[in-house]
Order: sequence, then C-alpha cells, then structure tokens
Amino acid sequence: MIYATPSDLATWTGSPAPDNAPVMLREASGLVGDAIICDLYEATSTGLPTNPAYVDALRDATCAQVEHWIAAQIDPLAGAGGQEPRMTVSAIDGASVSFDTYLTAPDRLNSAKYLTASSWRILRRAGLGSSWVSSW
Repeated sequence: MIYATPSDLATWTGSPAPDNAPVMLREASGLVGDAIICDLYEATSTGLPTNPAYVDALRDATCAQVEHWIAAQIDPLAGAGGQEPRMTVSAIDGASVSFDTYLTAPDRLNSAKYLTASSWRILRRAGLGSSWVSSW
C-alpha cells in the first residue's frame, strides 16, 4: 500500500517531485505501514482507514520521510554501502581531498531503515503508531 503520490509530495515540499518519487514513496509507505501495524481502525476494502484524519496522517508521514531522504541525499534502495561518499576534507595548496565512506554510513543506513522523528510525530499526533494491540 502506498500512502502518498508524487503530487502529494510536491505539495508537501513545495518543490516538484523527483523522478524517483514513486520508488521513494513506496519505500516510505512501507516504513509507515510497519509503524502502524499494531493499530486498529476501520478500513476501506483497499485497506486505507475510513477516518480522514488517519488518511492525512499516513500521507503526511510518508511525505515527511521522503522529504528527509531528499534533503539528506539518501537512496533508501541503496542501503548504507550504496550511498554517495561525503567530502569531509578539502585543501587547496596541499591538493588533498578526503571522503567519508564509513563515519556517517550507520546514520545513513538508519535513515533508510527507520522513520524520522517528524514522521513518528505526525503518526502519534493522529493517534497512530502504537506499539501494542488493543481491542475496540
């Protein structure tokens, strides 16, 4: 299930959606889906909540996740090893350039594997993202 469209993402960020937006939205939707797996709510035949506030929260949390990936230049499909190295040192006279290929790798991997704090906040404020199953 994909909770947001490239158009939703463009509205959220105020910028055109990138070419890989469908893939990023699919991956972010998977993380959002994992976060709400214990939540109980009435759903349509397609599995979306009937509560419009929940639908909005799922869309917004998905867009917030992708916005983070875009800003951090994270490719969620590439994993930590597939991320572009970041330049950490540059010198003109000594002609030295150094790239960080391991210092930020764990953080970049976590960014690709887990929801951002802003996405969690969106879900929590809507009453979603619980870690326990309750009954109605």
